[in-house]
Amino acid sequence: MKRIVASLALFLCASLLTTQTVFAGDAAVFSDIGFSSDGKVYVFGQYGKLDKTYEAWAEIYTVDVAGNVFVKNEVYKTKNKSGSGKNAYDRLLKSNSAKIDKYNCSKKQIPLYVRESNSKAPDEEIVFKDFDGSEELGKDVYYNIKLVSQKSWDKGSTVQSSFYINLEKKDSEGNVLYTRKVGTPDYWRKNITSYRIDRIFTDPAGKSLVFIVEKTLKDDKGTSIRYMVETIRL
Repeated sequence: MKRIVASLALFLCASLLTTQTVFAGDAAVFSDIGFSSDGKVYVFGQYGKLDKTYEAWAEIYTVDVAGNVFVKNEVYKTKNKSGSGKNAYDRLLKSNSAKIDKYNCSKKQIPLYVRESNSKAPDEEIVFKDFDGSEELGKDVYYNIKLVSQKSWDKGSTVQSSFYINLEKKDSEGNVLYTRKVGTPDYWRKNITSYRIDRIFTDPAGKSLVFIVEKTLKDDKGTSIRYMVETIRL
């Protein structure tokens, strides 16, 4: 995975602009803090202002890539009645810099996929070439990625949902070489109506794979866009 189609890199910044401008409600801004020096931890943040109360908020998450879980006591959140979401985020980042800085995070990564527009269906299969795997096996190998979600309704109109990501490696003839379910399909999230994969990338060594997932939240405060990640150590 150390080699990648060059055009993908050009879309990396554009994807942020797309996400922030096409949604009229409370849309979070995603912040990529980066991988730890050994690639085993990924740190990201998000921030914004609530749609109806205009309250600024910010969050920072520290993820153990292999376990696909948050590092204990290293999730940080704040809310402020005044100021911008960016200011809230900057203050949150500064106040927790001692814990975050120990990872020596770098934003260097290998981009594999960037969602170009909202026209792509959330459950549409994503396919890209595994260049390293192709070289090792002497034939073309492709990643096939599909997000599988489900919903249920409890107590009338209250929705809850879950999802997982089906990851497969296939050769050019369609033979499955590797398969893995990424995520927690048995974990149901209240008021989340939909999910879609926004970006996929690895650390510079190609060992830690990260899926940035956009989720839509609908509750009595309105409709919001938030982000989460799913991770796997290859």
